[in-house]
Amino acid sequence: MSYWYIFFALTGREQHITNRLNQHFHNEAFTTFTAFTPMLEVLFRNSGKVHKEMKIMFPGYVFIESELCSVEFLQYASHLIRTSKDIIKILKYGDSDEIAIREDERTLLMLLCNDNHCIETSVGFAEGDRIYIEKGPLEGRESMIRKINRHKMEALIDLEIMGGLRRVAIGLEVLRKI
Repeated sequence: MSYWYIFFALTGREQHITNRLNQHFHNEAFTTFTAFTPMLEVLFRNSGKVHKEMKIMFPGYVFIESELCSVEFLQYASHLIRTSKDIIKILKYGDSDEIAIREDERTLLMLLCNDNHCIETSVGFAEGDRIYIEKGPLEGRESMIRKINRHKMEALIDLEIMGGLRRVAIGLEVLRKI
């Protein structure tokens, strides 16, 4: 069984930290560790054409997937935190010592993300006040959508991570209105 942990890091250094940690884990022959930064595929219109761009879903956070239980991971992670200038701390749930992401939170993120830990753009149509998703990670999950901004081509959803709600803007292309 694998667990997910989250490092709080300097914003703007997430990819650098992810690459460095994966290289470190590979050199140390730790096959039980994988560092990643969840990404979003966002849409924007420029000169009448729609372009896609990748954006970090949670700025300032680096995720670690590991087979180590919390106690073992914390022992290893404390060394990483002390020796790194970019990693600030490991996140935990409130005042508890629980540091692994809960299974329900992890499952939802895994359902929304592809194999590269990226939430792709959803495609749908509008009928009156309702939106119907035809393709993408929000297909069948229309109830998660809190707000739609058709001009920015995004749907706002709330994700619970480490016990707190985070509002995330997912790319949404509304092809037609009925």
